Amino acid sequence: MKEPDKNIYTDGDRTSYAEILEKTSAMKNGNNPASNKPKSSKGYKYKTIIKPIWEELYGTVGRGLKTRELKTVVIPSNVDALIERLDLLLASKMAGNAGVRNEAITICDELLRQKEMSKPNYKKIMSIILK
Repeated sequence: MKEPDKNIYTDGDRTSYAEILEKTSAMKNGNNPASNKPKSSKGYKYKTIIKPIWEELYGTVGRGLKTRELKTVVIPSNVDALIERLDLLLASKMAGNAGVRNEAITICDELLRQKEMSKPNYKKIMSIILK
């Protein structure tokens, strides 16, 4: 049933169902016995019956991120520290690290705001960062 009535099945029925799910790997992603990942859904049956069985057998199920957490990066206002950090970030970018882009842009924006970087240099560095 898609939405089983709790008044109809017994604890024994639930235990039998749990045994069937485990032996057939029906709860596992792709019905693969080697998988550690549950076959999940947002449905009533999964939430109320299958997920609790999975958690009894294998432990808790991960929830993932509900909302994207924003990280606050505090950058120094000291120009020398900004330039030193920017050099490091650009070297990291040139080595293939794509995760430095936002911080490098923020530092360039700050250097431009403090009038420590010219607009032509800003554009040149942006072309490197945004590649």
